[in-house]
Amino acid sequence: MQDINLRFGEIRQALELNQAEFGKGIGLTTSGISNIEKGLRNVTDKHVLLLKTAFNVNEAWLRTGKGEMFLLPETFSLDEYAQKSQLSELELDIIKSYMDLNKDVRQAILNSAQQLFAKHSEIASTVEGNNDEDDIEAELERYRQELEAEKKVRMSSVSQNQKKDLIG
Repeated sequence: MQDINLRFGEIRQALELNQAEFGKGIGLTTSGISNIEKGLRNVTDKHVLLLKTAFNVNEAWLRTGKGEMFLLPETFSLDEYAQKSQLSELELDIIKSYMDLNKDVRQAILNSAQQLFAKHSEIASTVEGNNDEDDIEAELERYRQELEAEKKVRMSSVSQNQKKDLIG
């Protein structure tokens, strides 16, 4: 098991959350959390970003074990972070507009985003285990579409020939 997976579990324990509560906070299912903590599933960059956003986790600590587990509020500066991330004016305006929203509206947006992340995390974990099958299915689908297109061309050609025969 990778150290990052162990630290992932340490975060949940430090927050005193069960797997369901922790998963809800970052848009993952209980089984997704369990699989990460057991080392059956890797911690992705998306997971790291979700942990930083939802729980103010120190990315350096999560990846390397160095530093504090959580960023201290006084050490986090949105201006510094925006500058470090080279945010455009549009991105800054989007962030500012989001922050100006009513708390209930922000929570509704977060709930929708979490549902989307959970849906795509489940799809991704399914796909990770079935890449060969998915490749075969995709190739079969492309071949089926080609055959259907050829059939339409033949049908159209036959139809045009019949019209010519009727007219001529």
